[in-house]
Amino acid sequence: MSTLAAIILAAGKGTRMKSSRAKVTFPLAGKPMIQRVVDSAISIDCTSICVVVGFQKDSVIACLDEDDRIQFVEQAEQLGTGHAVMMTEPLLKDHEGDILILSGDVPLLSEHTLKRIISGHRAENASCTVLTAFLDDPGKYGRVLRDAAGSLMGIVEFKDATAEQCQIKEWNTGIYCFRARDLYQALQQISNSNQQKEYYLTDTVSILYALDRKVAAVVLNDLMEVAGVNSQEQLAGLEDEFINRIRRHWLNNGVVIHNPTTVYIDDEVILEPDVEIGQGSILRGRTLVESGCQIGPNCLIEHSRVCNDSILEGYNILVNAHIPEHHIVAWGESVLEESSYE
Repeated sequence: MSTLAAIILAAGKGTRMKSSRAKVTFPLAGKPMIQRVVDSAISIDCTSICVVVGFQKDSVIACLDEDDRIQFVEQAEQLGTGHAVMMTEPLLKDHEGDILILSGDVPLLSEHTLKRIISGHRAENASCTVLTAFLDDPGKYGRVLRDAAGSLMGIVEFKDATAEQCQIKEWNTGIYCFRARDLYQALQQISNSNQQKEYYLTDTVSILYALDRKVAAVVLNDLMEVAGVNSQEQLAGLEDEFINRIRRHWLNNGVVIHNPTTVYIDDEVILEPDVEIGQGSILRGRTLVESGCQIGPNCLIEHSRVCNDSILEGYNILVNAHIPEHHIVAWGESVLEESSYE
């Protein structure tokens, strides 16, 4: 089985965030965006994860959990996505397998989608596989070009596209899987002869096609997975949608949630059937609430376990707590432990 590495592009500033912080360090539902992307790479068993840093590089490195699989490389000048990937060659040029390329500000790609990309790439014996999607109006996204036989032959950036190409509904999400040796071979041939005067990673697609290498595509259906973040408003909207999906999941799996839009539930939280949650409550981190528990209004539960048929009367704070079965936590009572219940 071919081994898998990942490159995560995280060097940009994100000027529209109107902040001195690096964009990828902003949290989405309790985790920095870049950490969510790293977690996605880990979930599909990437043996090496190369994070390309640049703006505020020290803060980007510091916000990630330590992991021996992670390496960092600096892109001192932001000269385009192709240039960013070029910076990784000293670390990954001898990699014998495939390389997944992810974006540090696209934090919600699912494990299922990533596995679809990898399995499709390998089933097609492809040199490059692009994750694409369809919109009636893809706006300023790059358009996917196909030949007469329907094969993917290139990607044109919006600013370089003709009026006819702008009518294409299939667009590039910016997520790729490459055969490592073909990636670095193609990067040697790209130039910055375009409107942006940047080195586009997308140019590698047409280069590989011209070399008669197989270029494949996997089409994404759930567009939220590739929603990027370019402003504080977009970040807030994406977080709202993400948390709303978590609530809907539990509402459809036996959990009662009163006034759901007031309740915040992290994606790490586990709830068993017949749990009841009062309005205004916040459940975060590695929290488990077992069957039959009643969580009163305005409770905060973090990294805690609440065992079967226990009751929190309301306005309770639990941190690293272990609440035994059939226990009642009185109104306003807090249980704060120094270490996790695990």
